[in-house]
Amino acid sequence: MKKLLITALFLLSAVIVFAQENIPLIDVEGTSEISIMPDEAIIHLNLMEKAMKVADVTNALNKKTKSIEDALKKTKVKDYDFTVDNYYVSVNRVYTKGTSRDSGYVASQTIKVRVRNIDKDLVKITESLHQTADMGFNIQFNISDNVHKSSEQKLLELAIADARSKADIIAKSLGIQNIQVHRVNYTSGGNNLYPVMRQAKTMMAMDTAESRQEPTFSPEEQKLTDKVLVSFTFKR
Repeated sequence: MKKLLITALFLLSAVIVFAQENIPLIDVEGTSEISIMPDEAIIHLNLMEKAMKVADVTNALNKKTKSIEDALKKTKVKDYDFTVDNYYVSVNRVYTKGTSRDSGYVASQTIKVRVRNIDKDLVKITESLHQTADMGFNIQFNISDNVHKSSEQKLLELAIADARSKADIIAKSLGIQNIQVHRVNYTSGGNNLYPVMRQAKTMMAMDTAESRQEPTFSPEEQKLTDKVLVSFTFKR
């Protein structure tokens, strides 16, 4: 009796698999794309100091970081984030003519400033950095998480509409009258974007307030994308 039950279950599963494999399908990938202007900028500064002792190099790095933070506070800009990470201390190894010698220590860390109002505040922030930091920095224009989330529904709706349009064209070309959704596969793998980087260099020794002009920024639109896989079935 047990063997008969197992055999019956096996035959039933085989019938179901066979039936599923013989369902006529039209598989399409719907895609979507929208262009959005960046609404925030992220400024990256890489700080580095050298000294003969770990305590000295750490103090020098902290002093430089504090001077940048204080300078940004003086701009009166409120809507920005100031974060410090990637702190690292290593031996300053100098190589000369195939030999090496240790000469104190090198300390480095990364400062990241996220500016949310690029039209109003970005010039003030960059001007402050030009006057304070003796190094170059990168500016990356981004689309914020809030704009990402608000765009998700529109992107998905456009992707689904694109899938339906493609399936209708295929069905019409093949003389199929009616199609129905059989399966939808959506993993939210889209929303790709390509941040735009800009480089800026400070010129504290050479530049003066009279000769330097305020920086101008004109970020390009960035693209958000999404996709969905839809299977449509129809009667033979």
